[in-house]
Amino acid sequence: MGKHTKMTPRQLKDAIKGVIHLVMTPFDEKEELDEKALHRTVRDAVAVLKGEDAVLLVTGSTGEFYAMNDEENKRVATIVVEAANGEIPVIIGTARGGTKYTIEMSQHAQSVGADGVMIVAPYYHMVTREGLYRHYKMVAESIDIGIMVYNNSITSKLYIDPELMARLSKIPNIIANKENVWNIMAYYATARAVDPKDMVMVCGVGHMMYKFEAPFRAVGYVTELANFAPHVAVGLYKACQKLNYDEIEHWADVIAPYAAFVGKVASKRGGLPTVLGPAITVTDQPFYQGVCKAAMALIGKPVGRAREPMENLTGEEKRELRGILKKMKAPVSK
Repeated sequence: MGKHTKMTPRQLKDAIKGVIHLVMTPFDEKEELDEKALHRTVRDAVAVLKGEDAVLLVTGSTGEFYAMNDEENKRVATIVVEAANGEIPVIIGTARGGTKYTIEMSQHAQSVGADGVMIVAPYYHMVTREGLYRHYKMVAESIDIGIMVYNNSITSKLYIDPELMARLSKIPNIIANKENVWNIMAYYATARAVDPKDMVMVCGVGHMMYKFEAPFRAVGYVTELANFAPHVAVGLYKACQKLNYDEIEHWADVIAPYAAFVGKVASKRGGLPTVLGPAITVTDQPFYQGVCKAAMALIGKPVGRAREPMENLTGEEKRELRGILKKMKAPVSK
């Protein structure tokens, strides 16, 4: 494999579209990073997504960055960039609670050849609007690659409103927004506020919401589906791009039982101990990683369990999931 030449921010902006593939972080039976499995799953993703509109998204929420130490996060970034080999753009999640720390992780991502970084708003302490702006501006000025803002109020307790997002979009290398809102009017307000020449919009809450955002400048959507059913992930994107509503509903119907299953196993465990309002908190949040990892094992590509304290499936639940995957025409192993 050759040396990858990373993209400029403008090139990355143009490349961010389609299936924003969530790379799962594999762990072995002792919950140690499984480097061979990581390399293999990235090559598998490249094989099925090459030639399609796609981006690899690494060490974000789904990639369990919060459950790994810095050495592990850096190792994952290095392995994924090497395995992708420049065939599909790679964006590395580098957010930390403080600006200096975020800069350090972002500079490392740039040094190993990432095309861009994804940065969620500072978490733990609440900050001012000016503090948020300074945070992103300082990180942007510390690196040369593109930045995707991760506007996720569930994980950060902060929401970057349309006015502030438009202001951030004027910083030259802030070129994308992974918008995590379940409210289509909130999404639309931000899509209207930012100039498409400055920033592209991505549906951050995934495959169930994308069909509502696609008509309004959402150039792609974040999803774990390509880990076990890539034909579904690509099919939904292409249908939404054509705005073919019959095809969109077909793929939505294919995906719905899987999404319902995640909600079902979550409801069995009871509610979440949270002060966040139900409008922004989804009860399946602790489960979707474990379900995806179980699905990957069922198609013969095991990546271990989700690290504690997140949830994993029982044997009975895995058997039910197998039936759902078969109906999705995922390549379930015997």
